[in-house]
Amino acid sequence: MLTNLWQDVRYALRQLRKSPTFAVVAVISLALGIGANTAIFSLVHAVLLQSLSVPNPQELRVLKWSGAEPKIGLFTGAMVNDGPNRTVGDAVSYPVFQSLRDQSRSLAEIAGYKSLPGANVRGGRLAFIAEGSMVSDDFFSLIGVKPLLGRLLSDEDESAGAPPVAVISYALWEREFDLDPEALGRPLTVNGHVFTIVGVLPREFSGLRPAAKTAFYVPMSAQLLAETPWSMTSTDRWWVQLIARPKPGTSHAQLQAALDVAFAGSAGSLMQDPKVLVEDGSRGPGYERARYADPLLLLLAVVALVILVACANLAGLSLARGMARRHEFAVRAAVGAGRWRLMRQSFVESLILATAGGGLGIALAVWGKPTLARLLAGSPEGLRYETPLDLPVLEFTLGVILLATLLSGFLPALQAARVDPLSGLRGRGLGSAGRFWTGRMLVVAQITLSVLLVAGAGLFGRSLFNLVHVDAGFPMEHLLLFRVDPHSAGYEDERAATYFDAVETSLSAIPGVRSATITQYALLGGWMSGSGFTLPDRPSDRKLKPNAHRLTVGETFFKTMGILILEGRGFGLSDTRNAPKVVVVNQTLARTYFPETSAVGRSMVIGDVEWRIVGICGDSKYTNIRLDVPATVYLSFRQDPIGSAFFAVRTVVPPSGLVPAIRRRVAAIDPNIPISGVSTQTELRDSNLSQDRLFASLCSALAALAVLLSCIGLYGLLAYQVAGRTREIGVRMALGARPHDAAQPFLKEALILGLAGVAVGVPAALGAGQLIQNRLYGITAADPTILGLTCLGLLLTTVAAAWIPARRAARVEPMEALRAE
Repeated sequence: MLTNLWQDVRYALRQLRKSPTFAVVAVISLALGIGANTAIFSLVHAVLLQSLSVPNPQELRVLKWSGAEPKIGLFTGAMVNDGPNRTVGDAVSYPVFQSLRDQSRSLAEIAGYKSLPGANVRGGRLAFIAEGSMVSDDFFSLIGVKPLLGRLLSDEDESAGAPPVAVISYALWEREFDLDPEALGRPLTVNGHVFTIVGVLPREFSGLRPAAKTAFYVPMSAQLLAETPWSMTSTDRWWVQLIARPKPGTSHAQLQAALDVAFAGSAGSLMQDPKVLVEDGSRGPGYERARYADPLLLLLAVVALVILVACANLAGLSLARGMARRHEFAVRAAVGAGRWRLMRQSFVESLILATAGGGLGIALAVWGKPTLARLLAGSPEGLRYETPLDLPVLEFTLGVILLATLLSGFLPALQAARVDPLSGLRGRGLGSAGRFWTGRMLVVAQITLSVLLVAGAGLFGRSLFNLVHVDAGFPMEHLLLFRVDPHSAGYEDERAATYFDAVETSLSAIPGVRSATITQYALLGGWMSGSGFTLPDRPSDRKLKPNAHRLTVGETFFKTMGILILEGRGFGLSDTRNAPKVVVVNQTLARTYFPETSAVGRSMVIGDVEWRIVGICGDSKYTNIRLDVPATVYLSFRQDPIGSAFFAVRTVVPPSGLVPAIRRRVAAIDPNIPISGVSTQTELRDSNLSQDRLFASLCSALAALAVLLSCIGLYGLLAYQVAGRTREIGVRMALGARPHDAAQPFLKEALILGLAGVAVGVPAALGAGQLIQNRLYGITAADPTILGLTCLGLLLTTVAAAWIPARRAARVEPMEALRAE
């Protein structure tokens, strides 16, 4: 058996060597399809499927809660509506956490944690920004992590008066302490507080959120809590997230019932019908999964269409090539080769081509995967996940190779098995054109799939064009952004304001800087603050429910950003904390809440404070370029203190060239306050459009590949037809047919196949378009222009692909064709 199989392999290699063009086209087309599938699946596996690098991750559970009409003062976490009058949240108060843990000790271990994003950290070198986490004393024992050096946190570290300690990640140990074992016992400064390093985590542990790259862990009772709005005693401040590991023998129903009882007792007064949700925690809390699930699955579906086109193309070419090899198969059948042996020979050839394409595809995936990760995340570091070509990814690639073998080899194998020795030996011609109906169906299938991809590429491309050309309300060129956080270095309100003034003055003195300003959040950065308000000089309208986005800024904000003051004035140095409270509102707020009169001079109450409107500014986008301009109220940072802020620097030269000078100026004011989030405004906008750009570019490239493969398939089908009908064409030419009479049937057939593919593809594109409608901007999935251009373009390319075979048919010499026969 193995001997026969080896003979089939050798024979297949010889046959492929005789048809180098066919082999190269097949391998490259499969490599592109398999490589794209492998690259996308490696990201899907890392983000959506990969378990945490802890012992027995399948036992972990994430705990959330569900209730009606929750009455919570402060909530830090994710809270979403789950149907009418039902809310789901992922954080609880510390007393609720203690209650759940204490009342379910016999059934499960429960640990709490809270992320600390954007912490100001200083270890062995300069200060930097990193993400940390506060964890309960049993956190590491629950997830099963052992220290690489030193020890982990214990219950003694949670006790009152315990010295503040920290456990650091392997990456932080390597970066700041050069893997020095003497790092234990050294200080680690976090937001101005000094912790003693007591342990180092193993390299393979990347935390509950691998993409976050958590650098350090401190106890929940750390001094850090003294300067946060969270509390260890308040039942009104919900910030602790929960993870659990059920004990052996505990069923899901038992744990659910016990937690429901405990939660009803501790939170029943704050919501109606309180319940605990016990969810799979093997892959962590899943914030990144929620963000990237839809785009990754959509990309996987797109590249799946490409591999189908590639398989259909290879199957069609193999069928046409098989018609030319009918005599060869007939001879083998006549000397005793059975149907299975002929089918096996065809499958072996397909397997060799798919394996070669898979090997090249893996190389392409390794090369292209980082680029896809960067485009998807919209940042230079990509998705910040480890995406090696590990066993699951290689298994997926092997599955794609086998699937490609079956899809591309089944019909040619069936064709080889059905060869008739008598008719095959009688002549070497390919027979009538009717024998190519299967190849025609494959070409139609390729064109249909190409319609889907080309229409999708057109929709994503037009959507991206619309987004790039949206008027944001301010010029984005020559605008540099970065963030500072003096509050994390111990600066209080007045001192922080003085620091902001010093930074702004220093930046404005840099040659090439036109102006600089402070802003609570970077526009188009995704962050926002909002609040409700009331209008004291008119009756409250309950249906109106006034609310607005708010942004705290400096005096030069409107000048630096290029947002015009349309009426009244902006902020000035006289708008101090003790001066009357003033705000500036945008046009949208003025039109919405003051439609019949000017908003300038009117009052609005935000919280318990009355503010007077002194100016109206132009509208500008706030959080996202996709969203409509919200009603926005601007406050002065002197009257509305903030602990951290962005600086926007308007330059007259390319802004990236000023970054070193800006770093030096800021460090000279206080080296303990690093700058972070450095980018230009256009880069920030482009990062918001990263997924749109990825879909547009990837779909365009894959659509072009699909169209090329369809053209190759059509060309191959017609070329083999011309070769098989040379005698027929010669006879017709001898009887007086003109060259265009010989070429016309092939051009007509190409047009018919194109029309058939378009006729099937357009309804399919309309149906599939509804799945991507929410990812489009300024265009509908049924846009007639895009669909019309798609159909016209594909019809023209099918006719162009048929031109060379048709031209060859028109040039057949009657005498040479008859003499060759």
